[in-house]
Amino acid sequence: MTFQPRSQSEAEFSAEVSYQGVASAVVVFHPAATRGELPRSVPSVDGFGAAPLGAGSGVAAALSHQLAAQRRLCDALEAIADGLPDDLDAQQTLHVARSIGPGIRRAHRFEEDTVFPVLKTSRDASPELSGTLQRLHFEHWEDESFGDELADKLIDYVRTRAAAKHCKASQAGFPRRMGSFGIVAAEPAGSSANPAAEALGYMLRGFFEGLRRHIAFEEEHLVPLLAKIG
Repeated sequence: MTFQPRSQSEAEFSAEVSYQGVASAVVVFHPAATRGELPRSVPSVDGFGAAPLGAGSGVAAALSHQLAAQRRLCDALEAIADGLPDDLDAQQTLHVARSIGPGIRRAHRFEEDTVFPVLKTSRDASPELSGTLQRLHFEHWEDESFGDELADKLIDYVRTRAAAKHCKASQAGFPRRMGSFGIVAAEPAGSSANPAAEALGYMLRGFFEGLRRHIAFEEEHLVPLLAKIG
């Protein structure tokens, strides 16, 4: 599956999670059958990527703190994927999207600047440790790149849905879609086909499932080793 290049640059969106004045952030989408109900709740990502715990708590505890925060991000992304195509809170979705890049990078910098050096200089380090840390480093790079693309796609999806909400169909009950040669074709209401939502769901699950595997490995191998080192 091929995804389009991201449509916004980092300069167009601040890494700070602030949504005052963003018109699309206040739009909430509901499926026709459930209008009047609240949209699906997305788990909070507050604190995701925050500074690690103080030195007194130990590097192992600080890493556990970071990994738990990344798990909360995965839970929030899974809730968004489950809510596609329409059962989304736009403001929550934008909040999560704009948290991905900055939070992931802060967590990775902590691991590579603090955790990895501690492990490398430990007398308990195994001969295979260097290769393992190198593999984790490349996974960090891949997650950051994938996360940036995913964040852009989430923001594009929310904005596109907000724009579509204000478009009026030319025929009652028959939303229009663009056919071949620019001809507008009628599509019966209730059609479930939504390629954009399907592609976004595929991206979401690919990202959070891969990140969960990465987290599980570090929880199983790095945290116990750091606890042993003290």
